[in-house]
Amino acid sequence: MNQVWENVAVALVCFLFGYLLGGVPNGVVIGRVFFKKDPRDYGSHNSGGTNSGRLFGKWIGVLVIALDMSKCIIAFWVIWAILRFSGLRNVVSLWDDGVFYNWLAPLGAGLGHCFSPYIRFKGGKAVACYMGMIGGTSWLGFILCWLSFMPLFLRKRIVSAASLISGGILCLFEWIMFLLVRFANVPGEIFQWNFGAGGGLNYGWESASVVTIIYALMVIRHQANIKRLANGEEKPLTWPSK
Repeated sequence: MNQVWENVAVALVCFLFGYLLGGVPNGVVIGRVFFKKDPRDYGSHNSGGTNSGRLFGKWIGVLVIALDMSKCIIAFWVIWAILRFSGLRNVVSLWDDGVFYNWLAPLGAGLGHCFSPYIRFKGGKAVACYMGMIGGTSWLGFILCWLSFMPLFLRKRIVSAASLISGGILCLFEWIMFLLVRFANVPGEIFQWNFGAGGGLNYGWESASVVTIIYALMVIRHQANIKRLANGEEKPLTWPSK
C-alpha cells in the first residue's frame, strides 16, 4: 500500500510541477511589464504568441511562442533528470519504471498553458506547448514539426489551419512510431535528443497518449477557428514588423 501512495505522490508532484510552470502566461507578463498592455484586451483576446505578435510586433510574438514551447520542454527534462539522476528509483518502486511520470509533467504544462491558475484559468490554445512537447523531446519530432507546419502556414498564412493539420500529422506520427518500436523492434530511443543514452526515453504508449490528449485539447480550443475555417472567414496572420 505504501508503494501505491508513494507513486501517487510522485505522479502529483510531476503533474503539478508541469501545471504551475505551464501556467506562466508569457504573453501577459511581457505585455504588462514592457508595454503596459494585456494582450487579452485586444484582438482575439488570447494570451498566446499569435495575438501577442499582432499587438506588440512579430519579434515579441516569436519570443512568446518560444517561451511557451519551452514550458513543456523544461517540464519534461527537469522531471526526466530528477528521475534519472536523483536516486529516487532506489527509494520508491516507480510504476512503469518512471517513464509515465516523465510525460505527466508536459501534460500538466499543456493544461496549465490553456487553463492558467495565474489568470483565472484562462490561457492559450496549446499549439506552442504541443510543438514544444514533440520537438523538445525528439530530434526527429523537431524536424517533422517544421516540415508539417511551415509549408502549410506559408501557403496561406492561416495559423489555425496549419496548426490543426500539422498537429494531426504529428499525433499520427507518434502512434506510428510507438507501433514500430513495439512490434517491429525499431530502436526508437536513438531518435530522442539524448540519442538513446538511457532514462526510459522511447516512443511508447506514454508519449503517444499524452500527445493525443494535448492534440484533442488543441482541437477543442480551436472550435471558433474551425467554424470560421468552415465558413471561409478565417483571416491570414498579419504581424506588424516592429
